[in-house]
Amino acid sequence: MGLLSKVFEAFANSSESRYVFLFDVEKNVCRFSQSCVDRFGLPGEYVDNAGEVWASIINPADRFRFQKSLQDLITGNTKIHDMSYRALDKTGEYVVCSCKGFLIDDDDGHPVYFAGTIDNHGIATEYDPITNLYTRYKLLNDLREYQERKEKYMILMVGLCNFHEINNIYGYEVGNKVLKNFAEKLLDYLNGAFVFHAGGTKFAIVSSVFTEEKMAAIYKEVSEYARNSIEIEDSKVAINIGGSLSEVRNFDVDVHTIVTGVLLGLDESIHERHGELVKFGNDNYVNNHDRIVVINTLRNCINDGCKGFYMCYQPIVNANTEKLVGAETLVRWSMEPFGSISPGDFVAWLENDPLFYDLSYWIMKTSMTAIKEKVLPIMPDFLLNINLSYMQLERQNFRTDLLRIIDEVGYPPKNLCLELTERCKLLDESFLRNEMIFLKSKGIKIALDDFGTGFSALELLITLPIDAIKIDRSFVMDIENVKEKQYVVDAILACARNMNISSTIEGIETVSMKEIMKNYGATSFQGYLYSKPVVIDEFVKLIQK
Repeated sequence: MGLLSKVFEAFANSSESRYVFLFDVEKNVCRFSQSCVDRFGLPGEYVDNAGEVWASIINPADRFRFQKSLQDLITGNTKIHDMSYRALDKTGEYVVCSCKGFLIDDDDGHPVYFAGTIDNHGIATEYDPITNLYTRYKLLNDLREYQERKEKYMILMVGLCNFHEINNIYGYEVGNKVLKNFAEKLLDYLNGAFVFHAGGTKFAIVSSVFTEEKMAAIYKEVSEYARNSIEIEDSKVAINIGGSLSEVRNFDVDVHTIVTGVLLGLDESIHERHGELVKFGNDNYVNNHDRIVVINTLRNCINDGCKGFYMCYQPIVNANTEKLVGAETLVRWSMEPFGSISPGDFVAWLENDPLFYDLSYWIMKTSMTAIKEKVLPIMPDFLLNINLSYMQLERQNFRTDLLRIIDEVGYPPKNLCLELTERCKLLDESFLRNEMIFLKSKGIKIALDDFGTGFSALELLITLPIDAIKIDRSFVMDIENVKEKQYVVDAILACARNMNISSTIEGIETVSMKEIMKNYGATSFQGYLYSKPVVIDEFVKLIQK
């Protein structure tokens, strides 16, 4: 065993991007390289039930193949494990890994060890072996150089839409070939620009000489290429893309802010504009410069203990008695010279930023602490609703962090309801269901937010173990005058009642709207008719009234 340990340590220290593992079959304990522990946030160098632990950080779209490969080893169908998948590192980024392992038998032919290596192709190096492009690490370094030289430049971020369908239909290896094929097309623009693989299915083209018109023309060309010209194994693969274009001329902001900005534009292009090129900055702000400054300030505030952020609480009342039963907590931000920025803006800006997880942690802990100290002593059955984003659920340590907050605050899980926001539907359904089952096992309630808009499919009421639905205010707006809306809301609420699912109608703003909605049997109401969102001290005054 001493010799085995020395051999392990020799191989474990041979490469920064290659990790070594050694699994003891009898003891069900696996030893990982310390570099692997650090990169993926594993519990320690020695891990019990390592197959389950490692599977939990693998992208849900790749997890089934990984688990099947392990099952083939256990049943004796094979002695070799050789596959690629995406694994979530501790920063919240998926990195591409290739894993090769072998079963080692004793003299009697019984498996005693499973040993092998994991190659991290997404390690912070300047070159990506899959696409033959520079990496996100190189992109950030180059942007820093532009900023230091105070040299104006254009950045075009391009992303492949619905790429998971390619992996599901053709397999992950074919997906890699598609990425490489698309990357080779981008190399056509090296004369005047630098091209990067920005992680996952995202690519960046950066140039200090190309004009906005030239970059827009490049986007049009690569969009047509993706739809019509990608061929893999004698078959054409049609892919839609989204794109975001920004001219950077503010040299005082952090490069992570710049990347967050163009990723926000890319997200808008894919999910709201059907692939139309979004020129980052076309919103309520004067220009691109101002919005980047705001995002940079927001990121700095999060790093500074969430400075400028505060929580408000909007009452939820019983639909029949109109007595207060709970509240939804809503984050706000205000900072001079910007004033108050709508959460509808800054949450969308930050949701793809790694710092958003730090903000969400602060939101949960701040809200639970305030309600535990000032509301539960008055109303022991009070239910606190907190929005839960897909980015939080994807994080490997979300479960641990949530339970840590509950334990540190001493907050009763039965008084907590987590509202799954609209974009949680982007997660793999089986993964989402498993997460919900875990949360419910701890006594936490689960609601689907925005039902009628984002979470509109009735089949979700069947497939997901939810406790409540919240019908979005945009869906019931002007319902007094639109009979069709009344019919649909009546049907949804009847379905919820029959399935023993509670329901909240958001956006109750007038007495006439309230009276109409009372006829349909909703469980509770929420809206400006009862109160706008208020800070905790004002909320306590509402309770006293």
